[in-house]
Amino acid sequence: MKEALKEEIGVWKENLKAVIYLFVIDITGTTARAVKVGVVDAWVIAGVLLAYLLLGIYILVWKQINKFLNQLKEIE
Repeated sequence: MKEALKEEIGVWKENLKAVIYLFVIDITGTTARAVKVGVVDAWVIAGVLLAYLLLGIYILVWKQINKFLNQLKEIE
């Protein structure tokens, strides 16, 4: 059980890392588009909305990792 939880935590950490990478790429692209075209652009607005969505996903993944860590502490 303990090893399975550790493996599951590892998988969720990789998911968290992927969300962080996507967030950085989104912010970079949105900023570049805003500088090039202007703030009032459909792609810039979509990029900002996607950044908020990715932030929400980050919070959900972080909560899942904390849940698994608490389960691991209870086992030990």
